[in-house]
Amino acid sequence: MIFIFIEETLGNYRVNLERLHQALRQPANTLGTMPAYGALRPRFHLHWVDQIDSTNRALATMMARGAPAGTVLMAATQQAGRGQWGRQWQSPPGGLYLSLGLKPDLPAHRSPYLALASAWGVVTSLANLGLPVQVKWPNDLVAGGKKLGGVLAETRVERGQVQEVVIGLGLNGFNPVPATGISIQQLIRPETAPTALNTLEGLAAIALYGLIQGYLHWHNQGDDAFLAAYQARMANLGQVLALGGQSAEVIGVAPSGNLRVQPMHRQVDRPAAKTLEIKPGQVTLGYNA
Repeated sequence: MIFIFIEETLGNYRVNLERLHQALRQPANTLGTMPAYGALRPRFHLHWVDQIDSTNRALATMMARGAPAGTVLMAATQQAGRGQWGRQWQSPPGGLYLSLGLKPDLPAHRSPYLALASAWGVVTSLANLGLPVQVKWPNDLVAGGKKLGGVLAETRVERGQVQEVVIGLGLNGFNPVPATGISIQQLIRPETAPTALNTLEGLAAIALYGLIQGYLHWHNQGDDAFLAAYQARMANLGQVLALGGQSAEVIGVAPSGNLRVQPMHRQVDRPAAKTLEIKPGQVTLGYNA
């Protein structure tokens, strides 16, 4: 009986690859793509499984065995989905869990931008479709301070160059979420006409175009211009953190990809002269409950 229940539940949330191909053929602007990339028509090689341990792990194996750039692996559920620092990513049916493989051939020291660009690209597409979504440094998607999704970029480096990257995306679509989370279903206004946001196939198309959009915008605009665009969608600007026994204000992202903060004088609570860089994992920015 449990097996039958699981099958029925997954049946409601299986991505139909033919419908996804149709969604990917829509005009790019209906998928939230910026006008500059309105002619974008990326070629994806789509794969679907009902259950898997991790789409990132499985796709990395596929890429190592010769899968081409643009290969996509999606799953209805993951048993060992991962976020940053190996944290478990809960993957109940109804969410969007996919990984995209690319072969960027860029210097390894620039690899932090892969996660920044990926998160920014998806956030930008969702925001262009009217959702109040922002990016939480370095690679989370948030709305109203609650977690909507996250990106994990894992690279294969040879001789100081990134040869392959697998970009994993977990997005709360139509699945239950904890108190600190939020879903696409909760953000869609009932009075609006049906859009690509209303189905998993549509969300997958939006996400895939968004990931490519982010990579291309960073590649085309360069680091400085991209960071300005990233900071314009940051949820954390102005947030005050406790850092080493004193307060510090988030003021942006450094060229290294690290968080830039401005320490505050303890006595008068005003900015000190020197700014600091915080590496991912050194500070917790938190979510709203």
